[in-house]
Amino acid sequence: MRGNHWASIAVRELNALTSGVVGKNNVYIRPYGPKDAAGNTGYIVFLPGLKATLYPTVLGSYCVTDLVLNANYFEATADEESGKRTGLYRVIPEGAIETWKTEYVEDGNIEAKNGRLVVIADSGYKSASNAARTIVPRAMEFPQVPEITVLQEGCDLHFTAGQKQLGGMIRYNPLSLDSSRGSALHLATTMEQARTLKNVIWAADQGGSAVLTQAMQILANKGVTLKSHTAYLYKPRTSPAAALKLAHKLELSLGKSFANTGWDPQGALSQLSVAGRRLNNSNDRYNKAYHTHAWINGLAKAAGPIGLGSGAAAAMGVSIPMIGGIVAAISGGSVVYALGQSLVEDLRTKFKR
Repeated sequence: MRGNHWASIAVRELNALTSGVVGKNNVYIRPYGPKDAAGNTGYIVFLPGLKATLYPTVLGSYCVTDLVLNANYFEATADEESGKRTGLYRVIPEGAIETWKTEYVEDGNIEAKNGRLVVIADSGYKSASNAARTIVPRAMEFPQVPEITVLQEGCDLHFTAGQKQLGGMIRYNPLSLDSSRGSALHLATTMEQARTLKNVIWAADQGGSAVLTQAMQILANKGVTLKSHTAYLYKPRTSPAAALKLAHKLELSLGKSFANTGWDPQGALSQLSVAGRRLNNSNDRYNKAYHTHAWINGLAKAAGPIGLGSGAAAAMGVSIPMIGGIVAAISGGSVVYALGQSLVEDLRTKFKR
């Protein structure tokens, strides 16, 4: 039914509750909420454009007692021609280089081509077209992205309607955010539909990391795998460590660089926390040389803006033995040189913008 792709997702998710609520990322219990006549505790289910309250009944079924529409969601997505609907858009090269046209994809399917780039935008853009103009050019510079192919054939864009960016220092856990859950359901459906394609690149830009991580959690809960697909986070506003754990569960094929956290200390430390996990995963291309580089580079990024005195190290959760271990891992000058080059590149990028 045209214009109601969001509704079909909502109905499908509600029907899926017949298998139970355990492991579903968009279902939350209401521990202090009102109970029904039988004394059952209710659940809240986040869906595209609405929030449902339901209670368990006999034979493993559920009774929906309340549906609350998200007025902002429908206001933002009411005009099909405005490019403000949450969901998937086809990004088409138009005219001059890096000029893009966007078209809403009603069924949520990406272009059926192996190696397709799908960019997941942050919220806070006026329209999908505005998001495409901003993030597609820099997405072409991401690792493993075929720049010429994107310039000639375009890519796909997952757009999240909303006025504010997602994530941030206070809202760093992507699995605790509510405002992106409806969008994540859209994206999870798109990702599952694309599982038969090969080498699809799911690239999250800034707060798009929240949507991608939540979508990956939904797929992991369903037992879906995306072998040969890959993911990349550009300056994520939510924890790249959480995303990496899920990427391994989905059996994604990851490049050596999974996330560019720029000069964000929180992001750098998050990457440090899972560097060992990547090294111990036999299917991850991460190797010892890049492991050493990532640890030192991440530590420098985390420490650089605030100084790495003993007090600063303690505040960041970095111990003196940890620093000693990292220093001991350096052999020769190649790693130091690589670190220097990386920091120079980050500085150039920072001041260029």
